[in-house]
Amino acid sequence: MAGITFYGAYVPFYRLTRAEIARAWDLPSAPGERAVANYDEDSLTMAVEAAMDCTKGINIDTIDGLFFASTTSPHKEKQTAANIAMVLGCKVDTLTVDFGGSLRSGTNALRTAVDAVNSGSLKNVLVVASEMRLGYPRGQVR
Repeated sequence: MAGITFYGAYVPFYRLTRAEIARAWDLPSAPGERAVANYDEDSLTMAVEAAMDCTKGINIDTIDGLFFASTTSPHKEKQTAANIAMVLGCKVDTLTVDFGGSLRSGTNALRTAVDAVNSGSLKNVLVVASEMRLGYPRGQVR
């Protein structure tokens, strides 16, 4: 039976207070802050950080599938999951799949991983979901 055996996370280091956002837009302030990606961070680099956190202390060779889910993939044609697998040092025959184009891409990747394990097609699948929300020029932050 399939299940979650490990998990990892990555949240960008930099923060922007909601008070500062409200001040810039001359609006009432909401409490708290937002994580803000550095200039060189995107959904791929943050996915790699989360995947590295998840795989600490496990044998990478046991991973036979890597699924990446994002609506903000940095590539239009290249496979981002393959890049993540390469950085982690996964075997060359690791199945890599990208899921995107839908807000449900993370759920779809997880469901597909569970189905692949339950069917016996794969034994251990690493599912990585990452988003890099981009603001519109002169757009209000919500």
